Amino acid sequence: MFEISGIGIAAAFAAGAVSFLSPCVLPLVPGYVSYVAGRELDELRTQRIARAQALGMSLVFILGFSTVFVLLGAGAQFLGHTLLEYRAQTNLIGGAIIVVFGLSMLGLLRIPMLQRDVRLQLNVPGGRVLSAYLLGIAFAFGWTPCIGPVLGSILMVGASGASGNAAALLAVYSLGLAVPFLLVALFIDRFVQRIRSVGRTGIRLYKAAGVVLVIMGVLILTNRLSWIAQWLAQMFPALSRIG
Repeated sequence: MFEISGIGIAAAFAAGAVSFLSPCVLPLVPGYVSYVAGRELDELRTQRIARAQALGMSLVFILGFSTVFVLLGAGAQFLGHTLLEYRAQTNLIGGAIIVVFGLSMLGLLRIPMLQRDVRLQLNVPGGRVLSAYLLGIAFAFGWTPCIGPVLGSILMVGASGASGNAAALLAVYSLGLAVPFLLVALFIDRFVQRIRSVGRTGIRLYKAAGVVLVIMGVLILTNRLSWIAQWLAQMFPALSRIG
């Protein structure tokens, strides 16, 4: 599913959006937007200039966490090349780990490390370019345990050799996480008003993504991942023409 094709691009982008909607990220987004912009939330909701500044700083913030994720993808890709001769074994390990991640997202298996976040406390002022970039890096490292099931699954696919380019997939994943973040920066007043309903939808999508991960892990374990890719290509031909 995560080949560098239209299907792989769509799946990685959707994975980023699901990570944004995860219960431990979504409620904190307005606070992050406010901090990186160096503006109070009320200012962002009422002043266009403040929202424009928030949008610019959010782009820098996104660059920060994208740097980390792409480097993680490059590391997974390097590991995959190193273990190429052990493809069968890495498929088994990677598939099993992805199944565990999916069960964790469904709440059927509790993994303490994935039930918490590790927030890096950086004493940096908001409203500055360097601060926004550093906070993006801190976000990537601090929330990796929380968004780990989805992010880790992409990394496992890359390390197992089931992906053509793990770094590119992580770049698309970052984009999927970035687009809704920018939309919040642009429409933060509406987002704050509807965060509860968005949160409920996010939880349902998060559970659905858990089911997808379990299925994908089983397909990797049985070396049948290409079947689902072929089926999706037949069902949605436009995806095969992307990338």
